[in-house]
Amino acid sequence: MVTSHWQRQDVTEDYLENVRGGIPFGAEQARIMLQVIHHFNPYPRKVIDLGCGNGFLAKIILKSFPDASAILLDHSKPMIESAKENMKIYNKRCDIILDDFHSIDELADSHSVDCIVSGFAIHHLPHSQKKQLYNKIYHLLSKGGIFINMEHTASATAELEALYDELFIDHLSSYNKKDRETVAKEYHSRPDKEDNILETVTVQLDWLKDIGFKHTDCYFKWFELAIFGGVKK
Repeated sequence: MVTSHWQRQDVTEDYLENVRGGIPFGAEQARIMLQVIHHFNPYPRKVIDLGCGNGFLAKIILKSFPDASAILLDHSKPMIESAKENMKIYNKRCDIILDDFHSIDELADSHSVDCIVSGFAIHHLPHSQKKQLYNKIYHLLSKGGIFINMEHTASATAELEALYDELFIDHLSSYNKKDRETVAKEYHSRPDKEDNILETVTVQLDWLKDIGFKHTDCYFKWFELAIFGGVKK
């Protein structure tokens, strides 16, 4: 199994308590995800949430689509434990699995999944593994199935990356009601930073197009935060 800082209890707790809720436009991103799913596949039955964290995205989807069931996958045991607690209300409609993305082929039969989502997880993979994963996602999806990646992506320039960092720190400081200087120090020295392997939205959309996805687009973007994906036709 792949190892990362996200398998640490302290890293996981800090993210869930101090960062996840402070992500800019979080509610808007979730709303856009649901709108895109509803437009292209309004009655999803089988859903997979890759890098599920505490089950945030899967919970929204199961609440919005009452006939859907979900498989949640994450390689972090602390995240999986949090997901089990967070998804108790839907425990009859979901399976929660501790494993990494290499096991995605074992989650379902090819051409059988209506919707695959991921939230701030795939960017931890090397680029070659990102492309391999996107290929596997395509083969798992049924015709008309949709893939949506709510993701941390690379900035186009170093100047834009610096601006993103400053604005994100502003959000975290406000959300946590903490001194900005303290938040900035914690942000730049966070242990999980080295797990980030970022790529631009443009490059990743080209990968999806080459695989065969249609309606590929960036559905939302705020600096390095993006929602993008495509549909299997």
